[in-house]
Amino acid sequence: MSSPEQPEDEFGDLLADVGEETGKLQAFAEKMLELKEGEEPPDALIQEGLTALTRLYTVKFQVGERWSPFVDDRAMPATAVMIMCTAMLRAVNVELFELGMWQAWSGA
Repeated sequence: MSSPEQPEDEFGDLLADVGEETGKLQAFAEKMLELKEGEEPPDALIQEGLTALTRLYTVKFQVGERWSPFVDDRAMPATAVMIMCTAMLRAVNVELFELGMWQAWSGA
């Protein structure tokens, strides 16, 4: 059962807590700002940011908001999107066929 802060939607209980993920993103931003000029962010830091951003986007999607994840879709190369999608699907052991079935069933 969901709480008042976590309303249920067409996809069930929300998959993230907005306040918690926002806090994680603030901590991520602080860590990024602490990097010395020219220093590459550690892999774990990039993962922290991607995780929080993905969960926040998911909540927005679950409550019915449908907007592009990118500021300017044309500025994002299709190859970059395919690389990221492939990595994300592999990380959670989901095949492309399963994604297609979910999209068909959910209307996403």
